[in-house]
Amino acid sequence: MLTVRGVYDGKEIRILPWERIPRVRREIPVAIVFLEEVEAEGSRAQRQVEAAQRMRAARTAMAPLNMSVKDLVEAGRER
Repeated sequence: MLTVRGVYDGKEIRILPWERIPRVRREIPVAIVFLEEVEAEGSRAQRQVEAAQRMRAARTAMAPLNMSVKDLVEAGRER
């Protein structure tokens, strides 16, 4: 068995330039092992949905402002 190091960018696996791989004349089965945990795209999207839900819940829990945003900005400039 031979170990070759490389990097994966989500599209392709590139072997590091200094790694030597033997020339072969037939197909050889390989096993790819990721050295770090690879997060699935679906779980990332799920985290974004959950974050948006938390933000909406926080927004609805807040008391309404007693003045307009424009008035708040003007008040901040006066300080």
